[in-house]
Amino acid sequence: MGRKLKAILFIVLTLIVGVSWFWWRTMSWTGELTTLSAHYDGTCESVEGIYGAEDIVIDHENNLAYVSSHDRRNPETKGSIWVLPTNAPGEAHALTLTGYDAERFSPHGVDLWVGADGVRRLFVIDHGDWSLNRVVIFRVEDDALVFERAIANPLIKRPNDIAAASQSAFYVTNDLGAGYDSQGEFFEVLFRQVKGNLVYHDGSKASIVADKIGYANGVAVSNDGSSVYLGAIIDQSVRFFSRDVASGALTLVDEIVLGTGVDNIDVDEEGVLWIGAHPKLLTFSKHAKNEADRSPSQIIRADPVNKTIKEIYLSHGDPLSGASVGAHSDGTLLIGGVFDPRVLVCTNDKPAP
Repeated sequence: MGRKLKAILFIVLTLIVGVSWFWWRTMSWTGELTTLSAHYDGTCESVEGIYGAEDIVIDHENNLAYVSSHDRRNPETKGSIWVLPTNAPGEAHALTLTGYDAERFSPHGVDLWVGADGVRRLFVIDHGDWSLNRVVIFRVEDDALVFERAIANPLIKRPNDIAAASQSAFYVTNDLGAGYDSQGEFFEVLFRQVKGNLVYHDGSKASIVADKIGYANGVAVSNDGSSVYLGAIIDQSVRFFSRDVASGALTLVDEIVLGTGVDNIDVDEEGVLWIGAHPKLLTFSKHAKNEADRSPSQIIRADPVNKTIKEIYLSHGDPLSGASVGAHSDGTLLIGGVFDPRVLVCTNDKPAP
């Protein structure tokens, strides 16, 4: 065998090994090689007609859930915010938006702030036509959301989720570093780049308080305001930060790797985290392109005090596919997804440890 032929064979073999290794690594970290067993110790009813319930936040005092809804398979449609009574889910309905006449309303992450005076404000990420991202703050009044202010800032580039910190301050995640370019998104995820960040806006100015995050997603503030929890899909983890209440500055104190694509994070009335997640990321990507390709739904419970973690809910994609949020209140678990036209209202038969 000639020297030239040997060199060619060596190059070919190296390429085969390299591609095989990259394929195995990608299939492994995205969860595609993981065997899943569906389970839930409870029963669920489906509330139909709420399309793309990507995020949910619960007013625990009034037993009301606010649902961010948009039919993302038909982006020309206008999104809405629904209110769902947790003790009467059949009465769920879309709220009227007063004083906010955006031609397109495409809500994404939402959060609720209850002031000392009892006034409730709903913080909503609105992508509009996706060329202008803004955070909109509404007052909750009777059966309507009354527009209060809209905030745009050069640092808020790709907002995904939001966590209210006062009646005007908030944290917001920028999931990726790329613009809304599908090719840039694909390569950033494929090569597990860490270009996402977390921005704090104090009501007048914004600053980056955490960066180098692999697809920053869910964010939540603890009930006492002393901690911030940040989830990341590519990093497959939840970061725990201590928070300076006066400045909004964060200090990383811990990180829990969950081995799944972490989406939204909800904090219940007891301070426990409920996390929506995608255990098979490539399958979820297929589901985003085709409704018929069902994607698993996973809800994880994490107690930040004693560090216990438990998978509470797992399905193979039915009755709800691609769950992005699990919001919990007094034994009731609400599950929403990015695309499906429903919200699951689930009751736990067994208390979680």
